[in-house]
Amino acid sequence: MRLLKGSELLQGSDHEFIVTIFRQILSRGPDESGYRHFRDVLEGSPGARRRIVEDMVASPEARRLGEEVLILWDEGASFGRAVEELSAEALLALFRQKFEKLDRPGRVQLAPVLKECLALARKRRRWWPF
Repeated sequence: MRLLKGSELLQGSDHEFIVTIFRQILSRGPDESGYRHFRDVLEGSPGARRRIVEDMVASPEARRLGEEVLILWDEGASFGRAVEELSAEALLALFRQKFEKLDRPGRVQLAPVLKECLALARKRRRWWPF
């Protein structure tokens, strides 16, 4: 599972936006036809960026990658609130992915986030046994 901030995906010129969403969501650069398609959509509707991101996350290609992508749109939301509806397996996979990429100082920095998520899980008692 990958958690992406929606506000970061929406930034930049149309070109930068298209390249960013392909790389962040589909883990590849845009092909010529995909690039043209999204450029045309953006020219016809400048406010369409969020819809484009949501459509790409739900696309068959994104689903074939086998990794769920969660977009955090609310800048005021905490990480714990963003993941509160995830299954235990998805939450553990997300933390495993994040921790594997971090050095010790990074792990220390992420500890409060983990603590918040665990507290939320205990409160909900949906899947946490203690």
